[in-house]
Amino acid sequence: MRLVIIAIGLLSIAAFEPRAVSAQSTAFAYAPGTQKYRLITEVHREQAQGGGRAPFEFDVTTTQFVTMNLVRHTADTLALRITLDSVAVSSQFDAPQPDVKKFFGQTVHGLISPLGHVYSFDPPAGTTDVQTVALYRAFRNFLAEFPSKPLTVGAAWEDTVTDRAKKDGFDILTRQITSSKITGDTTVAGSHAWRVERHSSIAQAGQKTENGEKVKLTGDGSVSGFRLVSDRGVFLGSQSTQRIDLTMSLEGTTSAPITQTIKSTVEKMR
Repeated sequence: MRLVIIAIGLLSIAAFEPRAVSAQSTAFAYAPGTQKYRLITEVHREQAQGGGRAPFEFDVTTTQFVTMNLVRHTADTLALRITLDSVAVSSQFDAPQPDVKKFFGQTVHGLISPLGHVYSFDPPAGTTDVQTVALYRAFRNFLAEFPSKPLTVGAAWEDTVTDRAKKDGFDILTRQITSSKITGDTTVAGSHAWRVERHSSIAQAGQKTENGEKVKLTGDGSVSGFRLVSDRGVFLGSQSTQRIDLTMSLEGTTSAPITQTIKSTVEKMR
């Protein structure tokens, strides 16, 4: 039986050198406009092997350039459009490289609130192309959601997201709890900005039937990182590291666990 492990993708971001400025307390809202970003995702995957053999491991790095456009739709709604301008994948894994040119120029879009709450961000009804569906899922939470209260250093909040999706035959339920806290009042590239530290716990469970047998998938992990946003409503970038341990099992048997680490950076281009 071929057991296929799925990975949770996570976008995140490059390091900045902020300097402190006077504390401010202001309500946040994303501003209409067009911004360009570079996204770098580094995946390291490792699986133990029996018989005294060394672990099976490989690394994959994906670099994407995207254009994000926010347009005022109504008083309390922004239209969000993200275009994938280019993508490159590099790996030492002994396998054919994926054809990524077909993604160039592909656009995903939806509606969000000025605070970043997603009203809708789904592929068109009837979409069956798995790559299109994956793109929508990857960019659904590109912009973090903020509370309606004024932002100031020390402000904290918590969000819980539950998602159900099908992947490689599995019906997967994912629950992610994220704690956010503003830890810095800084300046980035001449703009006043907030540094938002984010820490998440992830729990995953799913199953499928293969060759008449039930295959169960379980996963537990965590994400730590930060985001930077300006008080003018512009996402300035982020950085995060995600680690997840995945296990699949048949009744009475368990496969060797897979550990996956994903380092993500998002950098606003000038």
